[in-house]
Amino acid sequence: MNKFILLAINLLLLTTACETDDATVLSDVNILAQNDCAVASLSGLRATLCITDVEGNPKMSFDENENFIISLSFFNDSGELVKIKEEYLADEEVMSVNGVNTSEDFGKPFNSVSCQFDGNPYMEIPSGETYVVSSPWILEEGITIIGPICKSESNEYLVTGSYRVVVSLDFIMEKGNETISVEGGNELSLEFDVM
Repeated sequence: MNKFILLAINLLLLTTACETDDATVLSDVNILAQNDCAVASLSGLRATLCITDVEGNPKMSFDENENFIISLSFFNDSGELVKIKEEYLADEEVMSVNGVNTSEDFGKPFNSVSCQFDGNPYMEIPSGETYVVSSPWILEEGITIIGPICKSESNEYLVTGSYRVVVSLDFIMEKGNETISVEGGNELSLEFDVM
């Protein structure tokens, strides 16, 4: 009888320890093209992916040996503080460049995340504000890297061809007192050419 009671208590403790978080799951993300950028709307947060020249003009075509910048921005129109962990940027499918025809992975425009850790592991986006993560493909003096990312080594210039920048939209965000898990394999992507 005592063994049965101990077994029942252990089972009860095991099942309560394995309960899942009370996160709201968001899998329906509205993605559309806006000018030369890709935009996703998700529960009070708008994510925008752009590829620009070094002056910040969105472009889809670059000359060989021309530098470009990949920029991901989040605009908070929810009315509450939104937080996303910086580690999201370390995901291999965030701001990665791949060949369109070959699917070859050419890397990211940055080397690592949270290089200058300030004790806060979140990208905090106050209501009505934008958080930008931006890096040039080629490390070049005078071009600023924006956000919690580092670029200690330069990438090589891309050869003539078609490429795609991909940003996975699978992450967890905190909006006020609510935790939202964005799931479902949604992604922003832009194709561009090097001529």
